[in-house]
Amino acid sequence: MIGARLVRQPRFLFWDDTQLGAFGQWYGLGSHLLAGELPLLSPGSWQGGNYLAEGQWGIWNPLTWLVALSMHVGDNATLAVTLVKIAFLVGLCVGAFLLARSYGADPWWAALAGFTATAGGQTIFMDSPSWVTGLQTVTLFAFLWWALKRHLDDGMSPIPYFVFSYLLVTIGYVFAVLEIATVLLALLALALIARDRRRALRIVALGAFPALLAVFVYLPGILTAPVTQRSGSDILNDQFLNMDLGDLATSPIATAVGSVRGYWGDLLPVPLAYVTWLLPLLVLAVGGWRRSLVTLRVPIVVLVVTLALVVGPSVIGPLRYPARMMPYAVLAVAVCIAVVFSRSWPYRVSVRRVAVAGLVMAVAGWLAWAAQPASWHIVLLGSVVQLAVLAALLWRRLGARGPQIAAAWLLVASLIVLAPQIARYPTSPLGNFNVPSSVSAMKSVANDKADGIFVVGDVYSLQKDPRSYRESLIANLWYTTGKDVASVYTVLPFTRYAQDLCVDLRGWTCPDAFATLFASDSAGHTIADDMALNTVIVIKGPDIPSITAPDGWRVEDGDFTWTLHRITPVDRAGGVVRTADGVDISDVSWDASQVTFRVDSAPEQGGDVVFSRLAWPGYTASGARIVDPERGFLLTANVTSAQVGQTVTVRFLPPGWTVELVAAGGAGVLALAYAVWFGVSRRRRRVSVR
Repeated sequence: MIGARLVRQPRFLFWDDTQLGAFGQWYGLGSHLLAGELPLLSPGSWQGGNYLAEGQWGIWNPLTWLVALSMHVGDNATLAVTLVKIAFLVGLCVGAFLLARSYGADPWWAALAGFTATAGGQTIFMDSPSWVTGLQTVTLFAFLWWALKRHLDDGMSPIPYFVFSYLLVTIGYVFAVLEIATVLLALLALALIARDRRRALRIVALGAFPALLAVFVYLPGILTAPVTQRSGSDILNDQFLNMDLGDLATSPIATAVGSVRGYWGDLLPVPLAYVTWLLPLLVLAVGGWRRSLVTLRVPIVVLVVTLALVVGPSVIGPLRYPARMMPYAVLAVAVCIAVVFSRSWPYRVSVRRVAVAGLVMAVAGWLAWAAQPASWHIVLLGSVVQLAVLAALLWRRLGARGPQIAAAWLLVASLIVLAPQIARYPTSPLGNFNVPSSVSAMKSVANDKADGIFVVGDVYSLQKDPRSYRESLIANLWYTTGKDVASVYTVLPFTRYAQDLCVDLRGWTCPDAFATLFASDSAGHTIADDMALNTVIVIKGPDIPSITAPDGWRVEDGDFTWTLHRITPVDRAGGVVRTADGVDISDVSWDASQVTFRVDSAPEQGGDVVFSRLAWPGYTASGARIVDPERGFLLTANVTSAQVGQTVTVRFLPPGWTVELVAAGGAGVLALAYAVWFGVSRRRRRVSVR
């Protein structure tokens, strides 16, 4: 299926946020790993450089490290990313297969579940092409769920559960953590209902592990949020990337497009709500439902809770876009279908039940047409193909030829059903920014540019002509250059910085940003100086018809940009950029997370030392006092005459760092203690049996 999509669009898996976010992020992390370091902070990346608060960098995740290092193997970014995503899609298929098997599905039906889990609309059109952390986490969630059930019900080792929990939580994608909580709470409720105290205590201990890891991973972002644009706590429904019951009612139609509001407007341009065409076929195996309800209680809870969130408010504090939870609903449905069909796929398919299934399918098709009447032709084609495949069950007598043949036929039929979808909807509805695939070509953009790069203007206009990427890059692609660039991607825009420079999360700025950078304050300081910028790239466009180089800068005229170079370059961002009158310092040294300097003189009432770094929560000063940030976003420390002759150290640690380390350590101790306890208990049981 993915192969057919790649034939139609070779960049199908290298799209939108993968182009602008994930690839550059992986490449940048790989560069740090190859240098023998784990990056926590990058002052020169400005609002995009607080990596632990960003969360989804996967700084603590060995699987992400492996992916990051793989980006350095060759020169073709599209190929590297495509191979990684195919690996995760295969992993999701395998994880769903194992999960279905653990719930009692026969191998052939579990194979159908594996395919079904990878074919949902959110996975195909959003997560796989663009939002790769969604694909990664649903894959790991399938394995985590399988390992948890395998441990609790079959007495197998808990170590795989701990491994998959760690890998999933440290990716930093919060929706997956909600799903872990759902599974664990469902299991705990069932244990309490059964009055199985021992099992309940085990579940509590197992649940404490990802909970402690969540504190370790997410607390930096939570404590950093007050200075960012993600600080809201409102619960509201702007109908952006959530669904309603009408959308879900069309989920059995592979070509159905509904009315989900998103970046594209109010009407969906792809079948985002698609779950599986197999849903109406459940009426063929009604007896299997009755025999499977007890077995499938947890998958049903996961399905119900997930769909409740999908149709719920579109914004719950920092949580947005609940449609991103649909892959977990598809996974639960795939498991349920595999188990039910394993229990009671009919020996002879009933004409009456096929008619009922066909009616359900036709109603879903009608609702799909009603949602977008202009899509009638593709909805009709998809519905006719599905009804034809359904009708074929009557004369193939698949049950009589064995469940293996039936499962194989439905797997083939699933491919047939998706053919109209692939033909009509070859790409994601998100943007293709036409970025280069060649890593060496990306690197060459910064060959003649000094550290401290800022891009002004409409960076999205670069996609109109791929040649423009010879003069500028966009968002996280700058990480391939190894230079300090302010205009990288962030999910946590620093509020005052973003407002003053009129910059968005991917580096777009309004035209006024150029004047803002070079405007002098009352003391003659400019933001370009305070940010230690050496290169300013201005995107040509109707809103910026011309520019004049400020004093101390020269301008280079390109086809798509003007590039301003500072005539006398300054040091990289992160150090001291200026001091107040009467304050003199010396012996300044700094690295990514620390600055030290000696105070030579300071007024009795005190004076400020201003740093070229953002005032993120988490900074402390030894021998000075952290005060309100200059310009509202520049880290500032105050020294007085009492500090003259002393060495001041300003250090960054993520806010709540002690709590986070305790949580991580507690998770490690808990996992080790539980594994040892389980191993000893199992050995004792074996000895007692002998």
